[in-house]
Amino acid sequence: MYCPLQDPSPLPGVMAERAPPPLKAAFLEDDVATDVAIVGGGFTGLSTALRLAERGARAVVLESREVGMGGSGRAYGQIVPYAKHDHNHIIHHYGSESGQRIVDAVAGGPDYVFSLVQRLGISCDATQNGLIFAAHCRSGAAGLEGRARYWQSKGAPVELLDEAATERLVGSRYYPFSILDRRGGTLNPLAFVRGLAAAVQRAGVPIHERTHVTGIQRTEAHWRLRTAKGTVTAKSVLIATGAYSDALHPALQRSIIPMRAHQLISPPLSDNVRRTVLPGGHSLTDTRRLFSGVRVLPDGRFHLSADGPAFAPNGESFHKKGYRRVHQLFPQIEEFAWESGWTGWVDMATDAYPHVHELAPGLWSIIGLSGRGIVFATLLGREMAERFTENRNYQPFMPVTPVPHVRIRPFAAPLVSALMTLYRAIDRIELATYVRPGRSTAA
Repeated sequence: MYCPLQDPSPLPGVMAERAPPPLKAAFLEDDVATDVAIVGGGFTGLSTALRLAERGARAVVLESREVGMGGSGRAYGQIVPYAKHDHNHIIHHYGSESGQRIVDAVAGGPDYVFSLVQRLGISCDATQNGLIFAAHCRSGAAGLEGRARYWQSKGAPVELLDEAATERLVGSRYYPFSILDRRGGTLNPLAFVRGLAAAVQRAGVPIHERTHVTGIQRTEAHWRLRTAKGTVTAKSVLIATGAYSDALHPALQRSIIPMRAHQLISPPLSDNVRRTVLPGGHSLTDTRRLFSGVRVLPDGRFHLSADGPAFAPNGESFHKKGYRRVHQLFPQIEEFAWESGWTGWVDMATDAYPHVHELAPGLWSIIGLSGRGIVFATLLGREMAERFTENRNYQPFMPVTPVPHVRIRPFAAPLVSALMTLYRAIDRIELATYVRPGRSTAA
């Protein structure tokens, strides 16, 4: 179909400017033995490695390219206390007991991520000042109100915002209703993943970049991983390659649909305008089906998660649509041309839930993070380390599931593209019928 691992798209320069330098770790050219071999140097793999080191276990991280070159370094940067689905869907899908564990674990995910940043001293523009979720239609407003009421009943710092309060926090009259969840926040994902890698190295875990694993096989009680110039023998293995999974374990590649996520960056806003756009420094997402994140970076640039082609690289058509959306939301922003943009791949599961798989005894994978990578990956990495070290005092929150086979994957490009076209049409209709006269509708 296509192989995201071979995608030459560069890393986001605006994030690299405010991130630690690349790790430049040596590639593997020896035969080594360890307790756990980790394939993939993103949030999942590095979180696992860090926790293993803290638990006294040996680990080795093998990264095919450079740390941050995959989905982790290209994430949008929102730290969200929710899965893709709401609490009712999760509990219905997994059952009351298992579902509630997932809901509660993810709700505490932002606190864990931000505490990790602070404890490890990672400089990544981390700000836990809350996330705004705005309603694009009546059903979206009802859903947000239900979400807010649920979390308020549990004592969470979630606020309902009427039209006036929404206008004050957003800096726009576009949305009549929103909620503010103070548990969430933002960070620079490239800086976070590089900082996490440096912490892993300080903890004594070797990281080998430009080390592509070409084969894996069982040898008695161990697993043996082959690379171009070396091997790793380990009791256990975690494959944490997400959307960038290749033929190392073909079942994983067939279990997801890799899709592109696009982002755009404006030049720095003028000081006057900057004070009126999301003046509290919050990041904003609305309830439409496709990408809708907007925030202002610390240097004053406007950052947009853009609804672009799911399988093609950047193109001018969605740049123009993104520009229209910015000006419909914030008409006070002066004329500009996008300064830069980038794309990365998201490992979409058909049910939009992350999956933990035991592929064989001692061979594990975490995949299908579906756009909730920072929180889920960091939590699941910690959880996987507890599994590997057999911590009987730790109760995993994510169940182990069989590997699904997405039978439509060879036809995913036309099918998903058609579905996204439908979603865009539905979003436009809902926006047109919800936004009152005098307000602009979205592109």
